Parts: sequence; C-alpha cells; structure tokens
Amino acid sequence: MSSRSLARMPIRVVVAEDNYLVREAVTRLLESDPDIEVAGVCEDFDGLLATVDTATPDVVLTDIRMPPTGTDEGVRAAAQLRHSHPGLGVVVLSQYVEPGYALELLDGGSERRAYLLKERVSDVDQLVALGLSERAVEKHINSVFSKLGLSEEPDVHRRVKAVLLYLADR
Repeated sequence: MSSRSLARMPIRVVVAEDNYLVREAVTRLLESDPDIEVAGVCEDFDGLLATVDTATPDVVLTDIRMPPTGTDEGVRAAAQLRHSHPGLGVVVLSQYVEPGYALELLDGGSERRAYLLKERVSDVDQLVALGLSERAVEKHINSVFSKLGLSEEPDVHRRVKAVLLYLADR
C-alpha cells in the first residue's frame, strides 16, 4: 500500500495559467476540495518548469498558450515533463478546439495526459482525479465515432476509418 492511500494525502497540483482571473478561479476551485493541495501557481513556461522542480507535484494543470510565445507552451511543457518527471500527470486546459494540440500532447502516449476544453468544465469534480477507466474511455470513443457517423459494422474497423477520415480532411 502506498503512503498516499494510508494517510489519505491530498493530490499536489501546480496550476499554470497566464490569465490572472482564470488562474485565481481555478486555484480557488481546486483549493475547495479537501483531497487537493495547490502546491504552486505560475503564469509562464519557464515558471511552470521551475515550479514543478521545486514543488514536486503529482499533477500539473496548465493552459495551452502562455508566455513567452503564447502558442503551445502547455503542450511543450507536457512533452518536456514526460522525460524529466515521468510519473507526473499533466492536464492541458484549452479554449481552442485544435486537434493538432491534442495529437501533439498524446504523441508519446495517453498515460498521465489529458486535454480538456475550458468550456466543458462546469465543476471541480470534472477536474478531480480525471481518472478514466477503460470503460469510460471506450464510452467516449464510441461517442466520437457516433458523431463521425461511424456505425458498428462487423467488417469495418472504426478506429482505422476514423484515422482515414482525419487524414483525408487534412
């Protein structure tokens, strides 16, 4: 048994967001949950990497676009942290529906990674423990397939067809 499960230690989270109001709102929301400890708060790429090194969080909750360039700092940080802190979970919050960002985030695998649209978060429970069972993942995948109009045909592999549709759209 891990020490976390014995003592019911809170999940340590670093929040990285350049917008002051969003950063404060997310921090307050997380602090309202007794199972979460906000271990650090920062507003840019370099600050995120430095805070992770000093605060030793379990999870990073990061905006996708932050200084210095305002392009893809959250995704780049997730990629760098995958190598420097392999046990760290990273949740990228975005207001952009950009498949490229999600694909880049998941390029090294989906373990300990999540891409969440800000508009889809309506309460703190949607952020806490984003723990997804295999059944929950399959449910979401089936929902995506349904939206793409990919029915369950015995001789068609929906995942392959989805990739082909994506590639054809490029």
